Amino acid sequence: MIQTRPYEFMVKYTAQKEWIEGRGVLIAFAFFLGGISGGLYLVSLYFNSLPGMFLSWLIALLMGILDMAHLSKPQRFWRMALKPQTSWIARGFIFIVLFIGFVAIQLALAFWLPGTIGETMFKILAGVTAFAVAIYPGFVVSYVSAIRFWNSAIIPILFVISGVTGGLALMLAISLSDRSAQITVLANMLMVILVVHALILAVYVWSSTYAGSVARDAVMWLIRGSLAPVFWVGVVLFGIIIPLAILFATQLAGTTPVVWLLTAVASVIIGCLALRFVVLKAGIYRPLVPASSSTG
Repeated sequence: MIQTRPYEFMVKYTAQKEWIEGRGVLIAFAFFLGGISGGLYLVSLYFNSLPGMFLSWLIALLMGILDMAHLSKPQRFWRMALKPQTSWIARGFIFIVLFIGFVAIQLALAFWLPGTIGETMFKILAGVTAFAVAIYPGFVVSYVSAIRFWNSAIIPILFVISGVTGGLALMLAISLSDRSAQITVLANMLMVILVVHALILAVYVWSSTYAGSVARDAVMWLIRGSLAPVFWVGVVLFGIIIPLAILFATQLAGTTPVVWLLTAVASVIIGCLALRFVVLKAGIYRPLVPASSSTG
């Protein structure tokens, strides 16, 4: 079992709680919303979908609210933005503010001055910050060197791919509302990105077993211990297998039944949230004084 008694911190594995328990769960939801928001905007930009852009803007607003709610002293949030040279959290805060502002201006220009140079410029700026919003949670996590399971260059890639996957799923749901001709294209793109997502997830889990004993035990906790049900059911089954099976079946049948496609969309969103949960929950601090431990 993971030991959490204060006096055992230096000699036993200790699961981090700051970002996943109590108020810390707000961070998990914020990371999830950041990936979805950034991914949805990038997909909406590709398909030139104003409803998708607006929805991504609303999601980003909710992410910002959750980030603020997590702070112990929200009135001092401005101090956080003054240290971007040393903190990915500060950079992320700046990315969120810029993204919300750029998208707001771009949407206003799309309504009053469509097709202008100004609108194009703010689409580019919003697209750049959308990617930053989607990927920065991965850097926040991967820079925690004390948690070997997190300290991986694959984490940012995994998070941004997961965000794009969720963004494609939401874009598919938006297209279903008006039976857009893009449904088939979106379904095909979602199938491809789901396969890529599965491969990157597998590489991340596999490579973590070679990152030291603490990371290897975290993987065992993830795939065999108490986190296994959330990982295999939430991340693998709902997040990858079910939507892939539905999308593949609809392609073979040559039809796009709304109920089944919405089920695939919901499964993807569940999987994206479950991924953030298990990655953050499996974070284990390495002991300062080596001692034998087991997870479960």
